[in-house]
Amino acid sequence: MSSQATNSGPTLSRYKWKRLGTEALANALRLHRDAIILFNAGSYPSAYQLAVLALEEFSKAKWVEHYYYSSVTNDGFPGAEFEQGWLRLLYMHGEKQYAFVARDEFLYPPALVDFIKSGKLDLRKQQAVYVSLERDRKKIDVAGRISVPRSIGLREAKRMISWVNSEFVHVHASLAFHGDYFGIYEMDEVMLSPATEVIFKWPYRSRTRSRKHMTAHIERQRAGKPDASEQSHAKAVFQTGC
Repeated sequence: MSSQATNSGPTLSRYKWKRLGTEALANALRLHRDAIILFNAGSYPSAYQLAVLALEEFSKAKWVEHYYYSSVTNDGFPGAEFEQGWLRLLYMHGEKQYAFVARDEFLYPPALVDFIKSGKLDLRKQQAVYVSLERDRKKIDVAGRISVPRSIGLREAKRMISWVNSEFVHVHASLAFHGDYFGIYEMDEVMLSPATEVIFKWPYRSRTRSRKHMTAHIERQRAGKPDASEQSHAKAVFQTGC
């Protein structure tokens, strides 16, 4: 923590807020690049895991930028107690994964949003790394199947990398069109740096973000509850593409 202070204690300085967002964005690009390298080497489970980590860091960067920009353009930064609670969210993988889609939730398939909010994306990330048995909070399912990383193949890894790549491309295109994108100038510089070359070399596109998904969200809200068929197929939809 820095020396910037409030009545309730020290808080993060503006410099560190900007540095936190900028470094997280640069790290997201690094992880994304490494995911592509591993994909091209045929290591699909590890490529998938790194793609999810890139998603989390990308989400963290945008989340930090939103907090910073909202604070400097409105009533200032909240006190230390609120800040500490908010910063703890950055250590929660599920929260970061959901934050990746939260701002534009209606542009993503409801099944994908359910998949993330239920914690299944984070579980899949773990399955990309470890040999394990399924478990709940109380016990390990010794009668269940053994999960192995090789269950994640080319198709699933390609879909995840393509989705993350499309989000980078979306930001870059918006930045090029408007002249700025983030409320932290240094983050715009990251997106204009040579590090972004990797996103234009990835040969696959993603259809995950689309306005066509808005209708499904609206209909589900009108019904007052999630569509059971969407929930049951969430994992399949996410693994095979949207």
